[in-house]
Amino acid sequence: MLASVDPPEVQLAFDHTWRVPYRWVSDPDGSRLARPLDAWDQDASIFRPVVVAVGPDGGEVFRERSRDFTDRPDDEPILTAVERLGLPALPEPGPWTLDGVDPRPSERAFTPASFIPYFRAIKFNTLALSERMVDERDRDEVLTENTMAISFLDAFDAWRAEHPPRGQ
Repeated sequence: MLASVDPPEVQLAFDHTWRVPYRWVSDPDGSRLARPLDAWDQDASIFRPVVVAVGPDGGEVFRERSRDFTDRPDDEPILTAVERLGLPALPEPGPWTLDGVDPRPSERAFTPASFIPYFRAIKFNTLALSERMVDERDRDEVLTENTMAISFLDAFDAWRAEHPPRGQ
C-alpha cells in the first residue's frame, strides 16, 4: 500500500499512468499514517518517504524513514526483509477503479516523458557538485543522491521494457 497527501482522484491518475501494483491511501493532513509513522514533514505539509514492511503477525520486519523528499531507501534491504518471511507472492492486482472517482492528474506529477530528463539532471548535477565539495561528508551525501538518481533511471528502463506505451 502507498500513501500520499494527494486526493484519491490524483492517486488514481498516477496509478493509470504508472500502473503500479499497489493501492493508495489518501492522507492529506498526515493524521492517518504519516504522523503515526513519524513521517510527516511539518514545514512542507507532505510525507517524508517511509517504508514499513509488516509481517503476518502484525510485527514490523523493516522500517526506514527518509530525511526528506529526495531521500529514498534502496530496494535490496526492503526486499531482503520481506523475502525472509517466506511468504508466497501475491498476484498483481487488476486495474484500479474507485466508485464515483475520476482520475485527475496533478500538475506536479511526474509523467514518463518528464522522468528521464529530471533524473538525468540530478545524476549529472550531483556528480559535478561532488567534485566541488570540500567536506568529505558533504561529498558522500551528494554522491548518495547521485546513486539514487542512477538507480531510478535503471529502474525506469526496466519499467519501460515491461510497460510499453498503450496502443503499441
